[in-house]
Amino acid sequence: MDTSRVAFLERIISTPSPSGFEQSVQQVIREELKQFTDEVRTDVHGNVIAALNPAGSPRVMLTAHSDELGFLIRYIDEQGFLYFATIGGFDPSTLPGNRVLVQTPTGPIPGVIGRTPVHLLDAEERSKAPKLTELWIDIGASGQEEAKKLVPLGSVATRAATLEHLQGDVVTSRALDDKASVFALTETMRRLHEQRAALKAGVFFVSAVQEEVGSRGAQTAAYSVDPLIAVAVDVTFTSDHPGVSKTKLGDVRVNGGPVLSIGGNINPRVYQLLVKAADEAGLSWQIDPQAAATWTDTDVIQVARGGVATALVSIPCRYLHTGSEIASLKDIDEVSTLLTRFVLSIDQETNVIP
Repeated sequence: MDTSRVAFLERIISTPSPSGFEQSVQQVIREELKQFTDEVRTDVHGNVIAALNPAGSPRVMLTAHSDELGFLIRYIDEQGFLYFATIGGFDPSTLPGNRVLVQTPTGPIPGVIGRTPVHLLDAEERSKAPKLTELWIDIGASGQEEAKKLVPLGSVATRAATLEHLQGDVVTSRALDDKASVFALTETMRRLHEQRAALKAGVFFVSAVQEEVGSRGAQTAAYSVDPLIAVAVDVTFTSDHPGVSKTKLGDVRVNGGPVLSIGGNINPRVYQLLVKAADEAGLSWQIDPQAAATWTDTDVIQVARGGVATALVSIPCRYLHTGSEIASLKDIDEVSTLLTRFVLSIDQETNVIP
């Protein structure tokens, strides 16, 4: 992958966007997409919708969610410690000691998530994950008065971790869920723009909001775009590390290529078109059988209006919803390659009726 393009991934990760507070990252995404699309708009929920060849047929929607997990400050005690509600699903055991950035009107303020030291816990407490109500954010304030001047109630925070390179193509960061997918689809739009002479479909990229709290953005965006076909891109669990059973999850690996879901939420003809595109591109790909809901934006898009022919393409990602998620730039790049070829194969003759 072109290292100059990876800089955009670094930029959107470093721009905080807890669910419901995605405005800053959406501005970055809007500016980027203007280069590769014909129209860019933002709806009332904050979804960014960018169209390429909008008069083309059929209408294809590509979507990834721009929001990430976060914290909402709701109380500051007499000593100046910040108590928070979580935005999205956290494992509390992963939080103590995390460095965070609290977003305020005067700029980000660093802090640390605090907990009673292990030395002072009794044996029973040591064996349990902390309750969220037992955690706080310490910004080093001298007391309540100083803390309240610095941090208005209702401010949001995120973990402070940003993109770092490990070995080979492997990277780690917070918020690879799902900014890795936003990046993959931005690359897809760039590549489609380069090949627009061969493009027959109308392509609508949606940078959706509020997935982590209920897939709200994708639901309203799908109604607005009214696509025949939609592909959601997200990250998915892997079974290539200790503690995960392949018999329960399947065999999914980082650096194993794009993951294609199959199941009731997936249109079988769209699935086969994705398989064909992957095979023709010479890509290794992985399969993710989903017997019920996918718990991604796919689920709400499928039932928008009179129904949408949906598919789910995922990026393998370890340690989801922690501050150190792990994914591969190779897998991200191959998702873009797959979706570019897939979209270019779509025309008015494409049949999605099962």
